[in-house]
Amino acid sequence: MREYLTILVSRMTVSEGRCTNSDNSIAWHAHREAETLSDSSMVDELADYVTHEKDKDHRGAAYFMLGKIGRKVRNLDCASILTSRLDLEENKYLLSTLLDALGGVSKPGNVDLKPVFRRLHDDRWLVRHSAIQALKRTDSMEAEDQLLELLNATNDPDDVVYCHATLNEIGSAKSIPHLQKNLSSRKRDVKLSARLAIEAIEARTKIHLPD
Repeated sequence: MREYLTILVSRMTVSEGRCTNSDNSIAWHAHREAETLSDSSMVDELADYVTHEKDKDHRGAAYFMLGKIGRKVRNLDCASILTSRLDLEENKYLLSTLLDALGGVSKPGNVDLKPVFRRLHDDRWLVRHSAIQALKRTDSMEAEDQLLELLNATNDPDDVVYCHATLNEIGSAKSIPHLQKNLSSRKRDVKLSARLAIEAIEARTKIHLPD
């Protein structure tokens, strides 16, 4: 991998004191720099890097960069690389970073999302919530079905809110009856996120169901 990326990974993962503020943080500035990356030739280098790199924090930095590059160029390649790594990682923080990176990348219909679907049922809430959000930016009907299955099965109000937020973006008219069930929730966030998701779907699909 080119020296610039190696140095950037090192800066992103540098050990700093807890009291370091963002103005003085090397890692914070390095992450902001990584967000600007758009060189498509970096994708293959980073893909090879995560395959061979032993340090989990360094792999996490590379996943972060792939997510940021994938927002701008080679989204199919970046999405495929990230999804292919999901069954190879086990650390919950690294998985969350990987899934968060994937959530920002457009995922065309030919991207295999099954590794993401499996993480929807992870016992660790951090991984599960990131997996729910990773299904944004896709028009996969299977992704919607998987979210509705989780929405109807979970008792975790945070799961519900995250499902609502992702369906807000990718849901179709078939999601509306499932969302309407939560309009009477006693939890403000659940009720509000359900209403916002319904409104977004109605606007996107040009339909309006009676109250």
